[in-house]
Amino acid sequence: MITIREFTDQAQAGLIQSYLSDNEIESILADENANTWIGARMLVPIRLQVPDEEAEKAKGLLKQFDNAPILPEGDVDSV
Repeated sequence: MITIREFTDQAQAGLIQSYLSDNEIESILADENANTWIGARMLVPIRLQVPDEEAEKAKGLLKQFDNAPILPEGDVDSV
């Protein structure tokens, strides 16, 4: 497994993991709960990890996710 992104926000990490899962890429969130019991989110980031052979595909999907347009409220049906 290789780390492709780190997060301090558990909700954001879960959203990205779900996006990868929807695109048939297995992933884990390493240290997902460590930042809650330590109490210092910057000290122990949540690491999104994927199998080595899926890393490039996953990085490409994350790039698409990061560059997706943000729709104004009410425009969801027009997509």
